[in-house]
Amino acid sequence: MTAAVRRFAAAFLTSAALLLLGWRAWESIAPLPASLSVMRKFWRAGTPTRLLNSRLFRRDPELGAALVSRERFLPLDADVVLTVPPGLPDAAAEEMRRKAAFVLAPRRVTLARGEAGRDGFLLAAAPVAREAP
Repeated sequence: MTAAVRRFAAAFLTSAALLLLGWRAWESIAPLPASLSVMRKFWRAGTPTRLLNSRLFRRDPELGAALVSRERFLPLDADVVLTVPPGLPDAAAEEMRRKAAFVLAPRRVTLARGEAGRDGFLLAAAPVAREAP
């Protein structure tokens, strides 16, 4: 076998493999109009909508909606206290605190146990600690 024949065979096999991979990739993607439609919906959605559709609130959209709606009324420079029911397991309470901290950033969110509202939690600005003179 000469070098020219080997080069031709290698080029032929490489191009056939690339064509096969390209064809499979082309078949697996969504049609262009559907992709453009999804892209348009994504960019038209506001920040709250994108946040509520994120993985963070996929299992608990009610918590996300409540946090987003209450976020506007809390001052940015105030810390926030998240009050959860006393019977809520520690892991679930910490998960709620982390989600609240994500939405309410740059505010710090602390966790408290006590009487919760109808949503299963209460959000309030933390009392300002006054230093003694």
